[in-house]
Amino acid sequence: MPKMFTEWQPEALRVELQQPTTALGRRYLGLLIITIISSVLFLFVQEEYPAIAPLGSPQLLIFELLILTVFVCDFVLRVRIAQGTLVDAAFLLIDFLAIVPSAIVVLHYAGAMQGINVEFLALLRLFRLARILKLLRMQNAVVGIFGASVLTLVFGAMTFHLGLRVFLLEISSALKFDIVGLFDQEALMIAVPAVGSVFGIALAITFGIAKRKQIEISELHRLAMDALETIESDIKRIAPDQKWKGTGDWRKDISRFLNEEISYPEIKSRTKAMLEDVRAMIISRPSMDVPFHNNLVARISEFLTKTQIEFHPVFYLWLNRIAQLYFILVLLAAPGLTGVFVQMLVIFVFQGLVVIIDDMDHAVDTKVTLFNSKILDV
Repeated sequence: MPKMFTEWQPEALRVELQQPTTALGRRYLGLLIITIISSVLFLFVQEEYPAIAPLGSPQLLIFELLILTVFVCDFVLRVRIAQGTLVDAAFLLIDFLAIVPSAIVVLHYAGAMQGINVEFLALLRLFRLARILKLLRMQNAVVGIFGASVLTLVFGAMTFHLGLRVFLLEISSALKFDIVGLFDQEALMIAVPAVGSVFGIALAITFGIAKRKQIEISELHRLAMDALETIESDIKRIAPDQKWKGTGDWRKDISRFLNEEISYPEIKSRTKAMLEDVRAMIISRPSMDVPFHNNLVARISEFLTKTQIEFHPVFYLWLNRIAQLYFILVLLAAPGLTGVFVQMLVIFVFQGLVVIIDDMDHAVDTKVTLFNSKILDV
């Protein structure tokens, strides 16, 4: 267990374990997330290929011993920050049950548990489900630990479906009932390409609309900057000896706005102040009223307004529902280790496109900064 953690007060430790602010906290939660995902993936491999790591084998001991070490450290830390609520108690129970399978493997290898019967192994499989719950619980922390990007957001969807796949396998093994076998494979093979086609067409249309908007915002930005540069040149020409600070500060504000450092109401207020400053410089020049109002004000207003136009959230909700349905159909239609890789590849491609399109649709987006409608080279 990291020594620094043991020196912290419970409240500070609770904050660090939930929303880490230090490098140590992020590294620890990153290690925990990787360990949980590895343990769940290992469960799947064990179910599909039991001979790879049978009970009592050295390879199983090494893997479970590593998992046991990390899980026990995490459990001790969680006990230290527990506040006695029902939610904390439920989470502690999940964390404890996630430890039990690894502890049993280690004790069995050491000779302390030799008489393991079939019923106990079935119970052991149910204990393993706690790891899946632990995985789903830590899924939301992925973005906070590894940063907001297309890869981390897609990774969250991949871990959810990995957990769902292993959940079905563990339940089937514990109950001796083939849940996946209930589904008609021929019907699934019709449903998979049908839903996939609808999903693909929806993505293609949406991507085209979002890309067009992205190009339009970039063009409006250039036109607004050109109009501002023209007005600035005219002001310098008609008043070469007059001190005027110009619009340098506003240009920096626009850059900060496009980098998500300034909100829309704030940039709107600063834009109004900048236009009033320009207006004061040309108030004695009636001939400049037309380019000021028709070019500068109109262009800047159109540009800022366009950055706030986006698809309705319900549309993305619908798109994500289709995506989840498609991924689940692939899960049921493609069992086995090959099916896992196929499903993960499908999720990586299609869910990644959903995330990218959602981000492209927001000119200023505080959630993802890898792709969006900032001023791009188009």
